[in-house]
Amino acid sequence: MDLTTFIVTLLGLQLICLIVGSQSARGTKTQEDYFLAGKQIRFFPLMMTFLATQVGGGLILGSAEEAYKYGWGVFFYPLGACLGLVLLGVGAGRKLSQFQVSTVAQIFEVAYKSPILKKIASLLSVLSLFAIFIAQIVASKKFMISIGVDNPVWFFIFWGIVIIYTCLGGLKAVISTDAVQACFFVIVFFLCFGYALYTLDYPLSALWLESGGNENFTVDISKFSGWLLMPLLFMVIEQDMGQRCFAAESPKIVSMATLCAAACTLAVSLIPIFFGIMAKNNALLIPPGSSVLMVAIQEMTNPFVTSLVGCAILVAIISTADSLINAVSSNLSQDFSLTGLRMNAVRFSQFLSALIAISGIFFSFYFSNIVDLLILSYELSVSCLFVPLCFALFKKQGNKYAAGISMLGGALGFIAFRGASLELGREVCSLGLSFLGYFLGDGLFRAEGEEYVDSKISA
Repeated sequence: MDLTTFIVTLLGLQLICLIVGSQSARGTKTQEDYFLAGKQIRFFPLMMTFLATQVGGGLILGSAEEAYKYGWGVFFYPLGACLGLVLLGVGAGRKLSQFQVSTVAQIFEVAYKSPILKKIASLLSVLSLFAIFIAQIVASKKFMISIGVDNPVWFFIFWGIVIIYTCLGGLKAVISTDAVQACFFVIVFFLCFGYALYTLDYPLSALWLESGGNENFTVDISKFSGWLLMPLLFMVIEQDMGQRCFAAESPKIVSMATLCAAACTLAVSLIPIFFGIMAKNNALLIPPGSSVLMVAIQEMTNPFVTSLVGCAILVAIISTADSLINAVSSNLSQDFSLTGLRMNAVRFSQFLSALIAISGIFFSFYFSNIVDLLILSYELSVSCLFVPLCFALFKKQGNKYAAGISMLGGALGFIAFRGASLELGREVCSLGLSFLGYFLGDGLFRAEGEEYVDSKISA
């Protein structure tokens, strides 16, 4: 790998994003401009930001790692993100965009007439998204070290530029830079894929038959929950995804953009799976702490291409992280009515975004296990929020007691099942408790309402 090419390309791309993001900050006068881009996002930038948000370092590096173990069966791995986008495209995204709100948590206040539930939902969202943001920073740090960029100065320069343009321009800057970053990593990944196919010394059909992997692939409950169910359900309640639905020019554009992003995500995810299988079929030795994807690409291409792919992976991590900064800031500033002393709304939102980003970098030095952090984040939000939010989207009149008991049931399941080995899986059981809590609360509320009406009639 050519480190000079890697650093020059990465910094050059970051400077382009800084210029684009700074330009996006012009004309931002209100919090709606800052967090929802004036609700004027059209099809192509919306599709690209959906793609950039979902194709992160975890999906790319994780797909290659799992393909190295299991072969083509790992195609199941990226389906969670793809099906989540499809779910938004066929109805959930349209429903979200029809709410006149700025955050997903505010739906709890609109549907259930409960400011308390809104604040609880927002707090859970903040905790989950901030933990995911920390995981992205940890992943970037580990990845840079694994490819030989171990000087912390480059790490801080890299994230410093991200913080500047994200905080200055808000969602407009995030979406504009997402389009640049997504175009870059899609082009680089497919060029790398084409180069590898061109130099392949046997037919591609033979690779399909030689499935690779040193373990038999079985769809057990852990894979079903961790790979498919949690990412799929989290997509519906995720603030950064909901924020994009709220910012779209129309519900129709949301449906078109999410469905196209799902197809693009699936196509991009095939590339790391291909390289993971090639690594196993060629019996490549993967040093401890190294990336299967990078080792395979380094072996099958040249140092220049490997450097570009390294940049593309870091760019994919950025495109997920910057949206998380903006989403957490949106929750805090709009759901809790925070105001800055002697600051207008936009300036305070910029300050809050910077504080969140810097805090994430600080806390990243105290975490090392990325997977556990991500799983905890997904489980917490899905267990507590998915059921009441789902009913809020498809039910005209909400029941705040049912929603509250549902959230409590999901939280209890999340805590109680942490160390348990359950045949159905702890995530499924937590969701079951949440559903049970909703129906129990709905039944109690109706019984209470009927008794109240009877007492009024008797009087």
